[in-house]
Amino acid sequence: MNYGVIFDVDGTLFDTGSGIKSCVREVVQDLGMPPIDEAKLDLFIGPSLFHSFTVTAGFDEKTAEKAIEAYRKIYAEKGLFDSHPYSGVPEMLALLAEDNYALSVASSKPLVMVEKLLEHNGLRKYFAKVCAPDYARKGSDKSELVRAACVAEKSVMVGDTHFDIDGAHGAGIKAAGVTYGYGKEESLAGADGLARSASEVPPLVKKLLKRQY
Repeated sequence: MNYGVIFDVDGTLFDTGSGIKSCVREVVQDLGMPPIDEAKLDLFIGPSLFHSFTVTAGFDEKTAEKAIEAYRKIYAEKGLFDSHPYSGVPEMLALLAEDNYALSVASSKPLVMVEKLLEHNGLRKYFAKVCAPDYARKGSDKSELVRAACVAEKSVMVGDTHFDIDGAHGAGIKAAGVTYGYGKEESLAGADGLARSASEVPPLVKKLLKRQY
């Protein structure tokens, strides 16, 4: 049997919060909308933009579509690379690859952005498959993305939000929640296990997959 690990991107592999939040602030200001509470801005890290602007920000669908269009332009120009891999993530990916796990990505971030981010940081080489929506889609079904990212007979999802956990379970696999970024234990209550640092991910993955050497 072969084994796989599927990763979320924002808040799991990369700390993209600063770039995302600064772009959201700029978009909201440009649209003449009331500022979004700073505590709510963290909720933009992970879900689809359509979900974030309609549910978190409370925009109507037409305003959300304008916000998304403006956000993508700003983010591509100056927000994307205002980010960095979390401490220990490159080493963690290298270790998993050395242990012959098939690695892949399931992210709600647009595919072109995910690919650029991975390439820019020298991490694309670790992933057999990258699954993410294109610009034409308003939202993303995380379960669908996770199923598409399954490249091994037995896989586990690693993410920092309940969307990742629910998506994994919806796809019929186990989920590991990470709390070293924006993930909170209370929102990851449904996870099958928690990792508080990148170094804790490999042993947790092994445990959840019940992998025998």
